[in-house]
Amino acid sequence: MPRKAEDRLKAGDLVFAKMKGFPYWPARVCKSEAGYKKRVPVFFFGTHQIGHLPPRNIVPYTGNKLKYGGGTFFKGFAEGMWEIQNSPGVGSKLR
Repeated sequence: MPRKAEDRLKAGDLVFAKMKGFPYWPARVCKSEAGYKKRVPVFFFGTHQIGHLPPRNIVPYTGNKLKYGGGTFFKGFAEGMWEIQNSPGVGSKLR
């Protein structure tokens, strides 16, 4: 049986995260003292914003880059893809 999304997430994981009105976006899971069962804090590459999303809206970066990594022209998306690939630690000292 596959593990639930909230059980497989940990701080520092590179992911694609989906917020309403936006495509899946390159992100990094942030540290959470409360765990990841209901809401997962993520740092969005490119925009450097933090969001709190349900685990079902988060998929691993590895294995999903071709599916979610292109074809969008939202401001900050191309920068976010560059950061997740070349500088995945950006912003981590602040979070």
